[in-house]
Amino acid sequence: MSLTLPVAGQSGASFRPLSPGLEELHRRSKDTRRASKAKGTLRAYASALRSFGAWCKLHGMTELPAEPETVVLFIESEMMAGRKVSTIEMKLAAIRFMHLKTGHVSPTACQAVIEEMEGVRREIGTAPVKKKAATAELVAGMVASIPADTIKGKRDRALLLLGFAGALRRSELVGLNVADLEIGPDGIVLTIRRSKTDQEGAGQIIGIPNGAKLRPVEAVTEWLEVSGIEEGAIFRPVGKSGRLHDARLSDRSVATLVKHYAKASGLDVADFSGHSLRAGYITSAAENGVDEGRIMDQSRHTDIRTVRGYVRKTNLFKNHSGEAFL
Repeated sequence: MSLTLPVAGQSGASFRPLSPGLEELHRRSKDTRRASKAKGTLRAYASALRSFGAWCKLHGMTELPAEPETVVLFIESEMMAGRKVSTIEMKLAAIRFMHLKTGHVSPTACQAVIEEMEGVRREIGTAPVKKKAATAELVAGMVASIPADTIKGKRDRALLLLGFAGALRRSELVGLNVADLEIGPDGIVLTIRRSKTDQEGAGQIIGIPNGAKLRPVEAVTEWLEVSGIEEGAIFRPVGKSGRLHDARLSDRSVATLVKHYAKASGLDVADFSGHSLRAGYITSAAENGVDEGRIMDQSRHTDIRTVRGYVRKTNLFKNHSGEAFL
């Protein structure tokens, strides 16, 4: 069916078909608008909306457009089910997104919903439950548990060490291409094309030194040589037979690998996540007295308070105010 456009200068519902050129622009604009949200965010929104839709159906409520009271009751049920504040906030963001996307007024902006969330934050608290940082020492133990003679082992070693050395987020790590690596005598100049704090893709550049202990550059170089990857995604799925696939590894795979090798090295799996590599680098740097600004050069945080949270926890007992008399 042909797409139509309102006719300029006429009243009423007069429309004319789009020309082939405009139809192509329309199709491309849909892709462009989808790119306004990260894929991970869209996946989270889709899951949240399924949850909200199922709840509405169960209780005979209208999902779209939803009444403010419906959203208030949904929030209350989520709180009673033990959901974290961050989870409820994400679901509200998804509900808002769905309403605005379909041309409806979002019920999340109503005062009743705002007051409900204020009450939830007071009752539950907003302090996040943080996973354990995979520090340099722990990463060394994880890497030691990786089989060194398999192609998958070489990929996993490169992935863990590059993720740690670059203080990379999961999406940043799996989003890397060969063209993003410039390998020189001092290490790797790494270009991160897009990240959580750089959604428009201006690009950020960091350095990955060769290193004398963990040796991340050596691991990445060996992986590229063994895999024969010369362009495109650096990290890809490896089949049971050792066959390399063309697809890009998913960001969820990073968390799976971190947990797998945490367990293999004798650690508690529940303590670790994909974020543990990034947190581990920051923590290790703080433990070694690295200046906050230099840590931020690598982690690319835009708010120094986030980094100071790691530094303060690491240095709780260094030069303690009560050291002389306790």
